[in-house]
Amino acid sequence: MASRHRERRLLVITAGVLLVAFTVVGTASASNMGFKLNKPLSAQGSGSKGRNLVSLPSNNPYKGVGGLQNLCNACGLGSSGQLVQFNGLGQVVSFVCSQVQTFNLLPDKGVMVTNPTDSSCILVGSDDPQSTDVIEDLGSSPVGTNLFNVKWHHICTDPQCLCLDSNLSNTATITRFDAANGQVFAHQCGQVALWQLVLGEAVLILEDNGPKTVHQSHF
Repeated sequence: MASRHRERRLLVITAGVLLVAFTVVGTASASNMGFKLNKPLSAQGSGSKGRNLVSLPSNNPYKGVGGLQNLCNACGLGSSGQLVQFNGLGQVVSFVCSQVQTFNLLPDKGVMVTNPTDSSCILVGSDDPQSTDVIEDLGSSPVGTNLFNVKWHHICTDPQCLCLDSNLSNTATITRFDAANGQVFAHQCGQVALWQLVLGEAVLILEDNGPKTVHQSHF
């Protein structure tokens, strides 16, 4: 009974972090130049529906001046499409596709993409095998909101593998948001994984024993 209560509590916490802070399947092909990913996006709805968490390769054409508009275009977003990022330390930045860009894409962080209608991204880039990611310590929301940018060539296919690869504590949680139907899947590290990671999809990581510096294993 206590175990089920803790699992329900973790699910509520992980779902709530994104919902308060914010108030799929893809196919990839590789070449000598890098990767190309076709990723569908679901239209925004109630709750978690349409909150598309997207991971990007380390090297991509969406960095720097004009990069956010490039990402809007690559995902077929309309003028009200929005890109949101968290730096994990409490900063939240958002870009509406009709705006003038005032900040650059945060490197090696996941992106939440919302749009009034269904659309599809054609994303390109390459991963840097030497790059590292930082999972910040959990604090008052949005501190510790880590939209973890799962590498396209990561060896892990489930969240428990990601827990081990990232040296997360057994109190950490990894959460997937299914943008197509609004379902939320939470995994507590140390438990048996009951769902799979999705290519091109970022996940929410909450870690109260951080920060953790991660070098993602790759094939």
